[in-house]
Amino acid sequence: MQQIKTLEEGLDIFKALSSEVRIQIIKLLIENPTINLNELATRLNITNGAITNHIKKLESCGIITAVTDTSGHGNQKRYAVTLDKLVVDIAEIKIPENVYNTSVKVGHFINYEVYPTCGIATSKALIGEVDDPRYFSHTDRYNAEILWFTKGFVEYELPNFIPTNQKITQLLISAELSSEAPGINNVWPSDINFYLNDVFLGSWTSPGDFGDVPGIFTPDWWYPNWN
Repeated sequence: MQQIKTLEEGLDIFKALSSEVRIQIIKLLIENPTINLNELATRLNITNGAITNHIKKLESCGIITAVTDTSGHGNQKRYAVTLDKLVVDIAEIKIPENVYNTSVKVGHFINYEVYPTCGIATSKALIGEVDDPRYFSHTDRYNAEILWFTKGFVEYELPNFIPTNQKITQLLISAELSSEAPGINNVWPSDINFYLNDVFLGSWTSPGDFGDVPGIFTPDWWYPNWN
């Protein structure tokens, strides 16, 4: 899901979605995840050059992403839809002034149960060895910037220093999340569930891990086949 907080912020996406051809491309990619550009052009009865231009517009605003398919003979470039939902705030949401903010680092969990593939790392190095859940108890975990696991959970305790005579009316939690696939796989749906005080809040299905392109803060030592 992507939230667009102002109309100006969403201009590129709005322009990309204003084309009937690009809408059809998105629908075809969802219905046929293995379809390639030549097949897209044939299905839509347009030239390869035209389909390339449409793909570039969708990719530039983050609606789709390139996927390298190695299952056949040689590498083949395909595309996958990365957004499952768009939320547009037509009117600017005014945040109340009476707000309490706090942040918790990814390694500050108080309880965990994880299964391989799994690992934990700081911005400078891996903590221990990969696929060994014991290292989630290592003292260096408090400096961790990333963790991953195939199945399980991590539990965090959020500090609450709000005066006892005040009442919480809204809670906003922000985190960077994605799927954990063996190696890299941009089409790897993963269900991520959220609980607060043991109450189930909801579930989000991450479409993939999108590890084929380094992030802004990806360190130089990070392995190229990891997300």
